[in-house]
Amino acid sequence: MHRRTFLAAAPILQSVIADTSRAAVSTPDAPAYKTRDAEIVIHTTKGYPEKWKSIYEKTIKHYADQWGHVGPTHIFLVENTDWDPTTLTHERKSQLEASIRSLKRKFSTLQGHDADGQYLDWQTGNHWAGWSITPAHLTITMTMTPIRDAQQFVIGPIHEYTHALQTAYGFSTEAIDGNRMGHSRWTGPAWWREGSAVLISYLYSYQNPKLFTELKRPMTWERFSHEMNRNLSLYQKANLPIRTGVTHDDWQRLEKINKVHPVVYAGGSVACAKLLQRVGSLKRLFAFLHKVPDLGWEPAFEQHFNLSLEKFYEEFENAISKAQPQMDGDQRKSNWASFLKEMQ
Repeated sequence: MHRRTFLAAAPILQSVIADTSRAAVSTPDAPAYKTRDAEIVIHTTKGYPEKWKSIYEKTIKHYADQWGHVGPTHIFLVENTDWDPTTLTHERKSQLEASIRSLKRKFSTLQGHDADGQYLDWQTGNHWAGWSITPAHLTITMTMTPIRDAQQFVIGPIHEYTHALQTAYGFSTEAIDGNRMGHSRWTGPAWWREGSAVLISYLYSYQNPKLFTELKRPMTWERFSHEMNRNLSLYQKANLPIRTGVTHDDWQRLEKINKVHPVVYAGGSVACAKLLQRVGSLKRLFAFLHKVPDLGWEPAFEQHFNLSLEKFYEEFENAISKAQPQMDGDQRKSNWASFLKEMQ
């Protein structure tokens, strides 16, 4: 399974969360993230394959044009020396190693650090987003290889840019003042942050098949439906409610028992699908983010979805306990996710 986490860039922290009830208050110390017309800059290792850079860049642009250019956002596309060792020459290996060192220095300088950036863990297979307060900007780093999963060059950027949108709209100054950027005062519960990114990355890919023009297969309904039913199955087997995946401490506890993915990612995506069903469109789901800066995450949730978070937890667990995953197109079971097929 590919690691996808939303990390703080400086210092590097897993951004998983705590108190959701406080409202954001503007202060001079708050990061000045733009939510309109922000610059999106692509950085790559030397000789990065143009095809994959183009697909990634086009996906980001398509998604940002629809939901907002936030940031500034700096995207680092990294080719590692283990992408295809069988064809890697000694000369190309030396070139890549030097280029990675240079790119790490650029990343570190961008964060305002006087360091060479060699502390950065850019192993193949990672894809994550992060932020900086001073100077204010967002980052996305991609080390996945198209040889293993080409579709991640469409699904992945949507997932990580969703985190950029969550951060640009969803931070609160209490998180800054209390040095609690990785907690729910910042961008909401872990299950919401990761669950919505999982759901939206698959839904938006399904809604926009032209993003896959240069790839062998698009995001079909069958694949999207399978993903959501698989997520339901994983969540049910975890036997833990999404409310156990809210805070940073929750994340650590779940990690110890290997249940971050089934609760936070899989369960979160199912919960966010039910919230999407409640509001009726992706546009209305995104409208929630615009309320968070003024109200705080939980008050915005209650106003936008017209129910308390506690009531949602109750209704969600009751509904999901009765749902049956429809795996491999088994028509004997009704598909709980069928409403997503025609979702706008």
